[in-house]
Amino acid sequence: MRKFIAYFTCLVFLAQISFFPLVSHAQDLESSTSENEKVTTLSLGESAPFAGTLFSTEATARMLAELELSRESCDLRVSRAVEENQASCQLQIDRLRITSETNQEIFNSRLEIKNGQISFLQERYEPPSWFEHPAFWITVGLVVGAGATIGVTYAVNTP
Repeated sequence: MRKFIAYFTCLVFLAQISFFPLVSHAQDLESSTSENEKVTTLSLGESAPFAGTLFSTEATARMLAELELSRESCDLRVSRAVEENQASCQLQIDRLRITSETNQEIFNSRLEIKNGQISFLQERYEPPSWFEHPAFWITVGLVVGAGATIGVTYAVNTP
């Protein structure tokens, strides 16, 4: 069913492109400007050579000033938005850098603690030397004690 819908959509799209071509109705910019937007200076009492809206000199100056002011205002808003975005991005970068440095310090301290634990456990795991073992000293004590007993007994019984 999905293949059918995909094929049908492609078929309709191709039919639309081939049977209903788009026609551009562009006008020449200079002819459009000269016919629709005429600028003429009039004196008091003269009639306008075209139909349209007539502005006084003050109104035209105010419109031009507002246009310039709106352009500057737009530029200021754009530059402010860009600076805010840059500050926000820099803040995120700084936060990530601090987080990374903190994580690295935590990792290093944990690694140092783990290495200390490993060396401590290795020292404790190694068996003691043969002469430090308690069984050795018990055996030495029994042999010396038995030898002393035999020696004393022999010394007392010999005339």
